[in-house]
Amino acid sequence: MFDWINASLNRKIGSILAVSLSFLLVVIGYSIYQVRSINAELKDVSRVDLPLTSVITEVEMLQLQQHLSMEHFRLLMGKGNEEQDPIASFSHRHQTIVRLLDQATQLVSTNINNDTIQFKPEEYQRILDEIHTFSIVNQSFEQQLESLLGTASLSEEVWADLEATAANLDKNIVSILEQINQLTLEATRYTEEHQQSFLLVETGLGICAFILSTLLAAYVIQVMRSRIDKIHQQVEQLHTSLEQGGPIARPDNHNLKASDELSELELDLKKMIARLSDEMNTRQEFEQQLIQLATKDKLTNTYNRHKWTEQIQLLINFASQDKTFSLVSLDVDHFKKINDTYGHQVGDKVLQRLADLLQKNLKKTDMVFRMGGEEFMVLLIQQDLAEASAIAERLRNKIASYQEENLPTFTASMGVTEYNLGETEDSLMTRVDEALYQSKKSGRNCITWLE
Repeated sequence: MFDWINASLNRKIGSILAVSLSFLLVVIGYSIYQVRSINAELKDVSRVDLPLTSVITEVEMLQLQQHLSMEHFRLLMGKGNEEQDPIASFSHRHQTIVRLLDQATQLVSTNINNDTIQFKPEEYQRILDEIHTFSIVNQSFEQQLESLLGTASLSEEVWADLEATAANLDKNIVSILEQINQLTLEATRYTEEHQQSFLLVETGLGICAFILSTLLAAYVIQVMRSRIDKIHQQVEQLHTSLEQGGPIARPDNHNLKASDELSELELDLKKMIARLSDEMNTRQEFEQQLIQLATKDKLTNTYNRHKWTEQIQLLINFASQDKTFSLVSLDVDHFKKINDTYGHQVGDKVLQRLADLLQKNLKKTDMVFRMGGEEFMVLLIQQDLAEASAIAERLRNKIASYQEENLPTFTASMGVTEYNLGETEDSLMTRVDEALYQSKKSGRNCITWLE
């Protein structure tokens, strides 16, 4: 069962067709069997019952004619008249009855001996015995009648005996006919029951085949829809990621096995998405590296002058009364002396520690730029001149008090200014550079702010 569930779609559909055809073959085979059974029962009726009924009915008519002839002869004798040849008339009918009885006996005996009677053959044997008994009694009655017809007159007792014997023969004929009719009715009723059971079983098999085929087809359709929905979702996610430019989620395809055609397609799609995700991630990492190289200073990991030009112009374009910003320009005091005394490697470490101090003591929205050499610029977003001056003083103290083994102490001079709405980048840079120059002129390790 589980092998079939995990089988390919071709095998599933083939199994459904095989089940449907199997049920159809069963229905056809059962129908043929039932039709042959019903046909055999109807043959019993057409081959035995109908001819036998016809023969016995004819015998009954001859027996009745015999009885009427005898009554007619009795009346004629009572009036003193004599029939010209009553014996010949009775003999002719007797021979006809005997021939018909022989025909009926041969009909039943032949079918019993050939085993062609399918329905209650013992009842036909009983009818055959009664026909044989009737034939013997009829033969005796005919002989008795022939012996009495030559007598000039018959007593009432003799006529009563003859009439009683004739009545018994009539009853035997009627009994035989009733048995034949009863067998015919039972065979017909049995055939009708066979037909009804045949229709019920055939209908049941058809319904079972339909239900089972429908369930299997519904299961296959559901599996196909589920697999197609998964594939559609993956395609939609891929389309959305590509459209929005976001990362492509890498699908998990370790536990997925290709059990059918759709699962093979799903597995191939997941492999393609996983490969595309890896390539996109590699590309994004490469782009991030390019962006970092283009916007970050390699030594201090602060933003470089290229990023400064882009960012300052962006802030100037979007500046308003409530969205101002301030600049802090700073320079390491006597940095050339540090390089000359301790070497350029120590000088580089001083710049790195300075950049770390600035970034750790600023908000995430604020930005630090290395403008060149030992010169740095701090961009304070939505900070006015007073707030910027306080921040600059705090940074100056952090720098002046910083100590590290194998690293000389160092200080920084700072200039602070605030952007005035409507001015250009050149005027802003000129003012902040002037503030920095005033700090150096005032003895270094201090801040100067200009409006």
